[in-house]
Amino acid sequence: MQIPKKSLSELKILYLSPGNLPSQWAHSMQISKMSQAFSEKLEKFELVTSGDLYSSIFGRSVDFKEWYGLNRDFKITYLPTHLHLKYPLAQHHPKARFSKLAIIYALLTKPSLVYTRTPGILQKSLKLKLPVVAEFHDSFTCREVFKSPYLLGIVTTSEQYAREYIDRGLPEDKVLVENNAVDLKIFSPYLDQETARQKVNFPQNQPVLVYAGHLYEKKGISTILKLAQLLPKYQFVLVGGWNEDIQKIKERCDSEKIKNIQLVGHVPQAKLATYLYAAHILLLPSQKDASPLKLFEYMTAKRPIVASAIPPVMKVLQNERNALLAEVDNPTSFKKAIQKILDDSFLSQSISQKAFQDVQKHTWEQRADKILRFVLERLNIFLSNQK
Repeated sequence: MQIPKKSLSELKILYLSPGNLPSQWAHSMQISKMSQAFSEKLEKFELVTSGDLYSSIFGRSVDFKEWYGLNRDFKITYLPTHLHLKYPLAQHHPKARFSKLAIIYALLTKPSLVYTRTPGILQKSLKLKLPVVAEFHDSFTCREVFKSPYLLGIVTTSEQYAREYIDRGLPEDKVLVENNAVDLKIFSPYLDQETARQKVNFPQNQPVLVYAGHLYEKKGISTILKLAQLLPKYQFVLVGGWNEDIQKIKERCDSEKIKNIQLVGHVPQAKLATYLYAAHILLLPSQKDASPLKLFEYMTAKRPIVASAIPPVMKVLQNERNALLAEVDNPTSFKKAIQKILDDSFLSQSISQKAFQDVQKHTWEQRADKILRFVLERLNIFLSNQK
């Protein structure tokens, strides 16, 4: 007997997240934006995360929406893994007990499949024969997991990691490579540079170069500090970072006598656009081979981008077409690109406009569409193999 295929209207997805929502972690923003996009396309979608007794009863919807710049409500279930939590959650928020409770919840609610970014949840789900689609943005090498028929597929942002999974035994048709994306709505209305600078109190009489994101070494922060020394008449503004990382950068600036760096700290997603609009140039000196979330927000801001020439960035940006690319960990290369933009207003405008045109193809809604097509295809193949 032929098993009828599932349709989008029948699909029920539980997105199991380990419980750092809301927080400053970049992946928590990605989870929230994908959840919003999934919820727009599915009648039966639910984000499941950890909480305390209060949030498990009353939720944290107002804080959550404002923190991530969300524009619609969707179902969020907070499992009571703690007596009391202070929101937003700290960098080292404990996530013990969540995986077990989340799996029990999934068994009780009987979704079509579980979606997760957490290896532990993936492994527990497979052991209990729950169909799973996982999203990984880094290395994962468990061959036993790759062999499970209940692993419907893996979504990743990196061709490199996709090849690694395949080389370790995951069937090629179970891998989808899909870039991160952007929420265009948080960039409306557009702000001209002067208006944006007034709102965030940036200087009007000197070039301002903005970096947004965490302050980890793999993000290329040392390149920015060296750039600030090479270009002392320019102002460098770093938006984001945990408090302890901000303090470390302050100490480095003091010890190296760097005077032209401003540390803004974390800002809610809804306010980020103003800082990007206030920039002359946006910097992305990433070292890691992964799809940077901020790349697509930069492209939306219509400001020229100078980025590291690493494979995931080069999938989206091309030198002198929609950005200028510089050598990784090479402050002198970044300096030359910055000066080229400041000396050539036509180039600056043309690459900014082209980046803005290109990013229209990289929204969370479009990403969710592609992933859901992949999910439905893999789920229907799985169901057809169940006798």
